[in-house]
Amino acid sequence: MTIRIAYSPLNDAALIILAEALGFYDSEGLSVTLTREANWSNIRDKLAYGLIDAAHILAPMPFAAALGLGPSMGRIIAPMALGANGNSVLVSTELRARLETNDQSYKTLTGSARMLAKEVERRRREGLGRLVFAVPFTWSPHHFVLRHWVASAGLDPERQIQWVVLPPSRMADMVEDGVIDGFCSGSPWPQTAHIKGQGEILFSDPDYWSLKPEKILGVRADWAESNPQAVLSLSRALMRAGQWAFDATHRDDLVRILGRKLYVNAPIPAIEMALDSGGAGLSFDPQTATFPWISHAKWFLGQMVKWGMIDADHDFDHLARAVYRPDLWADAALSLGLSRPLKDEKDEGGKPTAWSLPAAPQDIIMPANALFDGGVFHCG
Repeated sequence: MTIRIAYSPLNDAALIILAEALGFYDSEGLSVTLTREANWSNIRDKLAYGLIDAAHILAPMPFAAALGLGPSMGRIIAPMALGANGNSVLVSTELRARLETNDQSYKTLTGSARMLAKEVERRRREGLGRLVFAVPFTWSPHHFVLRHWVASAGLDPERQIQWVVLPPSRMADMVEDGVIDGFCSGSPWPQTAHIKGQGEILFSDPDYWSLKPEKILGVRADWAESNPQAVLSLSRALMRAGQWAFDATHRDDLVRILGRKLYVNAPIPAIEMALDSGGAGLSFDPQTATFPWISHAKWFLGQMVKWGMIDADHDFDHLARAVYRPDLWADAALSLGLSRPLKDEKDEGGKPTAWSLPAAPQDIIMPANALFDGGVFHCG
């Protein structure tokens, strides 16, 4: 079975990359062609026109398309997530200096947001323009994180911040040239900019949400329905890659593979910085970070409502389940000895330490699941 898969050159494309580099596709009987794409719009359009069968995509993308936000990408399903976390926020050196305080409170998200509010007010008094932040896609986790952070200090993200959409490859240069004040993107590009002195990392995904959903495996639904065994084999190959990547003894090899010109093609120190403790917090554990939680899907849909992108008059449970497919995850995972959660929804947030998730054949010890402001998203 031949499968065409696209990905963006980011660390969180690791499972798709590793499955090729380590031969997991081959051992599952798949012939996979990978294509590296410069931006998310390319991936969306190639899915829409059937030029690829599956892709590493932003989790909100298929929901936005299904709700008529931007061009259609066809019906997409997600048999699994591709890990958790991976993004960082980089700001200009000048803005970072203005956010700093003697008591170090700016190092927390609530503290830095309060200082950001003071900077916004200073700029207003002095007749300066709004702060400008870049994201790689309008309907993206990056955009939701920045809006939530800004709003936590009482700012209006719509009126008091200017948002622009840029490819991650251009963001650092725009910060250095003073065109934008900061950006949120996937690692290792904020780390690359930080090392080159083009700005400073302010915070990363784990600071915002300790186990934040991010990318999914997006598969064209018509192709998946015609090739159910290929979907199972593909998911197994990616989960096996996750098992390999989650093994700390493979860390140096993981860095070298991602850094290859063929794949992410980024400086090794930047990839290492993102993967180090205190970095972008990427987790590839197939047991705790690849399940396609319906509650994650609903959180993304809730963010679209919260920020006025869509109205609340939709059947969000139906939409979430039309895209996220925990049943397909289970088919692949159980054959690898993983446990299946007994429910496909959970509260998001409110778990500051490791906790036990009811599952079969045995419960799963989950990492902390907490948001920076103590909020909890209830699906019930």
